[in-house]
Amino acid sequence: MSSHDHTAGQVLPAAASSLVARVNPSVKLLLHLLCMLVFIFVHEPKVAFVLMLIPMVITLTAARIPLWTFLKRMAPFLILFVSTTWVLAAYGQGETVWWHGGWITITEEGLVKGLNIGLRMLGFVSYGALFAMTTDVTLLSLSLMQQLKLPPKIGYALLAGFRFLPMFREEYEQIKAAHRVRGVARVPGLRGKFQAFARYTIPLLAQGIRKAERVAVALEARGFDGTHNRTFYRELKVGMTDFAYFILLLALHVLVFYYLMR
Repeated sequence: MSSHDHTAGQVLPAAASSLVARVNPSVKLLLHLLCMLVFIFVHEPKVAFVLMLIPMVITLTAARIPLWTFLKRMAPFLILFVSTTWVLAAYGQGETVWWHGGWITITEEGLVKGLNIGLRMLGFVSYGALFAMTTDVTLLSLSLMQQLKLPPKIGYALLAGFRFLPMFREEYEQIKAAHRVRGVARVPGLRGKFQAFARYTIPLLAQGIRKAERVAVALEARGFDGTHNRTFYRELKVGMTDFAYFILLLALHVLVFYYLMR
């Protein structure tokens, strides 16, 4: 399966056997959240930039995500980074003026603030993208229930929601094709878009409710009562791979702070 066939909630084929993909999803989630918290306490663009490189380097090396795939996922956020930095640098407040022309005044303080916010945002997104591309949603749900004691009702609802996403896309394409076959004409303009939205949304919601009812009936028929007192066919544990990933992230952060903030 190529990266083009990848659907939400599945590990990218290239990363399936990588170190990051084998980390327990709950451990990986907590470690990434901790790494994101570190950005909140960083106020120097140089440090934020190097910290932002950590998830990117891990994505391309330890997670084995192809560079082109990673760039495609990050492209919208790179545009957001450039626009955020530019707006804060050109229109932000500051006393040290670097350049002035018309409505635009680029100040040192505004540029630093723009870079700080933009780099933090890229760091957050990089950790999120790394998690999404290396985590199977089924294992994530099981891990949340087993390691973090998430109520099974919420865990299985989360899993069902992720599994429904590809189905909704197929249903949407089928509804569009059915409308074309029946000769439903497109109305140009904003009004036409609202009409199309209503035509597609109502059948999708009806299909979603029907599928949810079928899943609920199937769970009840198998004795699911939503309590924690249950066994799992597949049990996930925290092991040496998780510890190795923790050491890797810790070592990289210690190196960054040691060399850049001493």
